[in-house]
Amino acid sequence: MNNRAMKKWTVLCCLVLCPLSLLLTPSCSPEAPWSTKNVEITMEIVNVSAGFAECDFSTNKEAYYLINIEPARPGYDPMSHQKQFMMLVLDSVNLEYLTWRNDLLKSGEINIAPFASHSLHYGSVNHFFTGLLPDTEYWVYAFVVDPEKLQPSGKLYLQTIKTTSESIMDVHFDYRIKGRWDYIYPVDSIGGIVTRFPYIAITYDSTELQKTDDEAIGYFIYWVYDQFDNPELAKVLYGVKATENDGWNGAWFEEDHTYYTVLAGYDGIFEQLTVYKFKWTGDSCELYFQDTDSANIYLPYMELWNE
Repeated sequence: MNNRAMKKWTVLCCLVLCPLSLLLTPSCSPEAPWSTKNVEITMEIVNVSAGFAECDFSTNKEAYYLINIEPARPGYDPMSHQKQFMMLVLDSVNLEYLTWRNDLLKSGEINIAPFASHSLHYGSVNHFFTGLLPDTEYWVYAFVVDPEKLQPSGKLYLQTIKTTSESIMDVHFDYRIKGRWDYIYPVDSIGGIVTRFPYIAITYDSTELQKTDDEAIGYFIYWVYDQFDNPELAKVLYGVKATENDGWNGAWFEEDHTYYTVLAGYDGIFEQLTVYKFKWTGDSCELYFQDTDSANIYLPYMELWNE
């Protein structure tokens, strides 16, 4: 084969093999489904009351970001120390995650959520910060996080809010049991359903209450408040809640058992406490009473014992 023919063969091989090699060679690592560059966070304070603040967060592009709230500290300006502030916050959140993950590992849990999905937010978020003190200034803030490097990115977004001295919410609760479902309705003074209000709902079987030390319980209302000592242990709900006969206690209603459902608005403290007592008959219930005045719900422990 002469030199000219050899050159033609070489060029032909390149034209055929090069595109083929592009198909066979693994491509560069695909672009992550999140970004840290040129990400802007929109933060809107929707509602502020005595014990909670409702906020909306969103980003202009897909990104992981951290949101938080903490009491404002006089004499310290986070905006003047953005990098330091964001790093300290991120360290603290990561420490909480590691403690949570460590406890799960020790209990034998295999499937544990990564830091990003457990501690960060993604996309648009409507969030209630609860457990706030009345008449107190707080910082609400957000910033982008690189979930792989575990570092903050971009600038700090921060707003200062002040909670009200008293709750701005005026609600009470309606409760209905129909078929195999419970329905909770937080409603305002004219009967309209309040769709954006944090509240607690817990249902207990009276037979379970009987297993509690009678000296520790005394009265049912004291026991209820004891359960509500730590709001994080109870589920904060919004709007109408419908649950298929498990009463939030993980067990199906049992025929001829008596149950107590306790409802309370949560606005820094528990308000509008309501107790419903009913007996499950198998496909319906006999509703005994409801009382929205906590002072009148002193139920002696022996009454529960005799159920």
